[in-house]
Amino acid sequence: MIDGRLHLGELVAQPTTYERRNTFLCGFFIIYREYRGPMNIFTIFQNDYIYHDFQPLYEMGKHQTLYAYEGLLRNKYNENPENVFQSAIKANILYKLDTLSISKALESFSENGLKNCKLFLNIYITTILHPSFHTYFYDLMKKHPDILGRLVLEINESSAEELWQNPILKESLKELKQYGVWYAIDDFGQGTSSIKKSIEYEPEIIKMDRYFALNLARDYKKQRFLSFFNQFYGKDTLIVLEGIETKQDMQVAKDIGITIGQGFYLGRPSRLLA
Repeated sequence: MIDGRLHLGELVAQPTTYERRNTFLCGFFIIYREYRGPMNIFTIFQNDYIYHDFQPLYEMGKHQTLYAYEGLLRNKYNENPENVFQSAIKANILYKLDTLSISKALESFSENGLKNCKLFLNIYITTILHPSFHTYFYDLMKKHPDILGRLVLEINESSAEELWQNPILKESLKELKQYGVWYAIDDFGQGTSSIKKSIEYEPEIIKMDRYFALNLARDYKKQRFLSFFNQFYGKDTLIVLEGIETKQDMQVAKDIGITIGQGFYLGRPSRLLA
């Protein structure tokens, strides 16, 4: 199965974590193993149990044009990605997981040979502030020179306020500019100081929280807010609306003037086919 839970003929290092079953199919016995038991964050590292799905972002013009993909962390336990990151935080290995996720997403994206679209990847502020990050990132760009000028790092808007106020953050983001890196404020509108962050940090992209796309076609207050917001920021900052799930909501977003959309109606997350 493509969600990573079931794998044909898989060799496993820890058999107690799996249940073996036989299935008779087209004259052959197919043996597969299903991941069972609680997730172990260290096992994920040791056995390389993470991978990425990629969700498209489209320019919503007369003809929908692929603008970018967002790499989304997945794991063979089929565990909620947020739970995986929370486990890494508790185990004090968040930096290791975050950088591993970025590296593996870039590898998958580069292997696919996509040359004409951007790649959006989520990153924790604590990763950007880590003393080893810039050395890691320099090596990463040397390994993937094809991504120069096409990488967008998404920072969650609701990250702790003290992290946003760390003076090193602005300097670190400026250093990333030498690689053509853009950054986006993700889930914009969740936190209490969204406007302040967007003015102080001047991101290239603002990704509006999916709340604003939900029932947009019927919610005139959301329409007025997005229209005002797009007029205020649109000339200097690219606005992306996440969570578009219906044709009607997409059309209203286009009418308001939002040019980039993301959501199940436009495309679900899936593996890239090389």
